Amino acid sequence: MIQNPLFRESLAAIPEERKAEFDLSFAIATRIDEVLKRKGLTQRELAKRLGKRESEVSKWLTGRHNFTTNTIARISLALGATIINVPTSTYGEAADVAPTMVAEDVAKG
Repeated sequence: MIQNPLFRESLAAIPEERKAEFDLSFAIATRIDEVLKRKGLTQRELAKRLGKRESEVSKWLTGRHNFTTNTIARISLALGATIINVPTSTYGEAADVAPTMVAEDVAKG
C-alpha cells in the first residue's frame, strides 16, 4: 500500500484514459516478451526479422512505447504469434468487450 500522501495525490491526478493507455502498453510489451521467451528468440533476432535496430525493440519492451496497429501486426507476423486479439461480432461490428492478450500462437513453432 502506498503510504506517501504526495505520491497518492500525484497518482490520483493521472486521468483514467492515461492509466488505461499505460496498462495496455505494458501488457503488449509483456506479451511480446513472453512470446520471445517461449520461442527462444532474442530481441536481436526480432529486430532482424523486422528490419529494426535492437535498441528500438529494447525500447518497445520497456512498456512505454505507443504501439501502432501496423507495428503490432508486423510483430505478430514476425513472431508467428497473436499479440492482441480483438473480438468482433458476427455482423462485423465491434463486440462490447475489451481487447485481450492471447497465449495461442498463430503458427506453432
